[in-house]
Amino acid sequence: MKLIIRFIVRIIPLMLVAMVLIGNFAGLKAEMVNENGSVALRGEQADETAKPQETSSASSINRSHNIAGAGNTGSTGSSGIPGNGDTAKRVSSASSIRRVNDNTGSNVNHVIGNPVATNPGNGSFINPLTGQNTVLDLTIVRPVAISVSNQRGALPTNATNGISQADIVYELLVEGGITRFIALYQDYMNVGVVGSIRSARHYTVELAEAYNAIFIHAGGSPLGFEEVDKRGITACDAVRGIRADIFHRDVNRIPGQTVENYHSVTTSGARMTQWFPIYDIKLVHDNNYKQALKFTNNPIPSGNRAHDVTVKFSSHKNSIFTYNESQNLYYMAQFGSQFKDANNNASVAFTNLLIIETPVSDLVGHGEGAGRQDMSTVGSGKGYFVNGGKVVNINWSRTSKSSQFVYTLENGNEIELGRGKTYIGIIPTGTTPVFS
Repeated sequence: MKLIIRFIVRIIPLMLVAMVLIGNFAGLKAEMVNENGSVALRGEQADETAKPQETSSASSINRSHNIAGAGNTGSTGSSGIPGNGDTAKRVSSASSIRRVNDNTGSNVNHVIGNPVATNPGNGSFINPLTGQNTVLDLTIVRPVAISVSNQRGALPTNATNGISQADIVYELLVEGGITRFIALYQDYMNVGVVGSIRSARHYTVELAEAYNAIFIHAGGSPLGFEEVDKRGITACDAVRGIRADIFHRDVNRIPGQTVENYHSVTTSGARMTQWFPIYDIKLVHDNNYKQALKFTNNPIPSGNRAHDVTVKFSSHKNSIFTYNESQNLYYMAQFGSQFKDANNNASVAFTNLLIIETPVSDLVGHGEGAGRQDMSTVGSGKGYFVNGGKVVNINWSRTSKSSQFVYTLENGNEIELGRGKTYIGIIPTGTTPVFS
């Protein structure tokens, strides 16, 4: 009997400890998995495939910002953006993406966070990024610039969300020969779902800054993070939990706990319109800001034929454009088929193609690796302007990381774009496009 009592006395404390450990483990597991069964964002999980991912230095940045674990409140430490909502609520991307599950396809309320004046039925205002008439006065509104995936293995088909609605689309190399888009939206309030959203590079930060845009991304390379923080631009980052309520996990892009996890973050015009004012983001330009782009109805009176255009970025990534004369549009194809918008199956097409050359090289040092690229977007170089079935040689120049690009003809006159959407491909110097 004494032996039995002694056994019970010893075993009960052990059972209690075991119950506590099991409970803690279950809680941790619940924190890591959202209500849809997909893994929540934890740390820097937002770039390319598992090879390459963002580097360990990104993880150290997350730890220093106290958001690496799910359930933290997401303090931004020293990377808050001065003058642009430092006191706004900061939440971790994990908790915000799990918590918010609204209908991102709903109509946008143009009262909440709308800095524009309307002129219904007139259409006399001009969109500063397209030169087209609009019923909204968008001239003072800051656009958004969104880093969007263009990695073949991450696309559900040869499609992505929201690209057909972008006013300007940059395409440029990131690493391993793959490209990424920076999509600019002037009237972001009426944009549908956009994604999947990807990470920042130092040169993509510079492109966003050139338009005084609100930059939206999911993580970044070490230099990308450095540029975001150092330059003090207005940014929303799903990975570091900075203004993260605008983001959403698209569970349709997560068939299993595989690399597709890295390609499931989206946003929408409804989310941006709702949350920008809550974050106290400045929605309009300063009085001295002026958009440099100019537009006309007939930008290239004469030039060489360019009905089919092939833009080569690497040994396995080309972007191909085919001119539709009746519509005066260039339709884009890649990866062997026409490029579609997953929101509405609309083909992606542009009025203007700007193809500019700049030195591109592998980064060395700075905590970078896996073939990440460096490219100069400041200085000058050569390029090509395509519109209306014709192409002319141009020069580009840019005086600083915050200034806008200036495009000139060979005679020194600034070019005027056709009214409509513009594609800008930044290719390595010496990689000549093919026109026919």
